[in-house]
Amino acid sequence: MATTTDFQEWLDNLDDNDIEDIYCLYESIVGVTEMGGFKCSQKNGMLFIQSGDNDQTLMLASGKAVKAFLDKLDNDYGGDFGWVGGHYDFVRAMRKDD
Repeated sequence: MATTTDFQEWLDNLDDNDIEDIYCLYESIVGVTEMGGFKCSQKNGMLFIQSGDNDQTLMLASGKAVKAFLDKLDNDYGGDFGWVGGHYDFVRAMRKDD
């Protein structure tokens, strides 16, 4: 499996950019854990994010890279809320069938 540091290239190779998937990606990075279809692991201070939907592994080589990627997710998928978590909560509430 190839490794990349190109945020956009990696995101473009995901099969689905639904807010639920992006939220799982975001939370897997924050918690350095596995969530949804994403697995985040740490080695030598670098984070590696894998997805079954992507042939590449995204490498975030520093804390600065992690912050920049999370900021990109917030900017691109945060909707009017400006952050992934807010947009995810809103969409989830709208989909809820009471």
